[in-house]
Amino acid sequence: MSGWRLTLRHAPAVRVDLRGVLPAALARLSAAQVEQLRVGHGRALVPLGEFFAVRPEGDDGALRFEGDLSRFDRVGWMMAGGRLSVDGAAGHYAGGCMTGGELRVNGAVGLLAGCEMAGGQLTVDGDAGDFAASTLPGSMDGMRGGTLVVKGNAGARFGDRMRRGTALVFGNAGDFLASRMVAGTIGIGGQAGAHVGYGMRRGSVVFATSAPSIASTFVPAVADAWVFWQLLARDLARHGGPFETLPSRAITRHLGDLASDGRGELILAT
Repeated sequence: MSGWRLTLRHAPAVRVDLRGVLPAALARLSAAQVEQLRVGHGRALVPLGEFFAVRPEGDDGALRFEGDLSRFDRVGWMMAGGRLSVDGAAGHYAGGCMTGGELRVNGAVGLLAGCEMAGGQLTVDGDAGDFAASTLPGSMDGMRGGTLVVKGNAGARFGDRMRRGTALVFGNAGDFLASRMVAGTIGIGGQAGAHVGYGMRRGSVVFATSAPSIASTFVPAVADAWVFWQLLARDLARHGGPFETLPSRAITRHLGDLASDGRGELILAT
């Protein structure tokens, strides 16, 4: 299985849709066939070679992009396996609907990163835009599995309607963090904006360094959760950064959102 390195020739005039350009799809193609793959450029379909210089690299089946792909959307869209990396930024929907494999973006990503992903791992070394780990417009279910790690900051509505999986932000998160969350785990290393847990039904949101403003529809928990916390803390600690010391720290919990008959929890590490 051939690996490929695609180096950006020039920035496109309008946004480009890279759905279907995945490690498994390119693994058994020749260089000429890879260059002739059609991708959406505005309302037209143009060859991939119009934007990228294509060369084989290794035999691990990995796909590597080089350059600023901030105008290229759906990098890793519906990825089911293999390894894909971007040495630079990526556009909207990065890692959307992933079910497996590993996607790493060594830069920032746009809107809806990891939206409705159900498996695999998406790592963003820079910032993520609004609605990461969330739901596609018009859908009822957000992130459903897998792991999303944002090493920078995240925008508003991070984890909106999230149902399963683990989503971590090493930096700050915007307004409406974990809004309408159904289940899963979110970890925040920095500060959170307004309206944390709005409409939250279940799930856990862990604050590693900074306590958020907690709405009156969340109430302090009375029951001890030490055993559960040790399991959760060790799982988060393996990602390092602001979560590394969690297993040695005590916690306080708040339960809600009671306005939605919710049973979620906001966990503050002390």
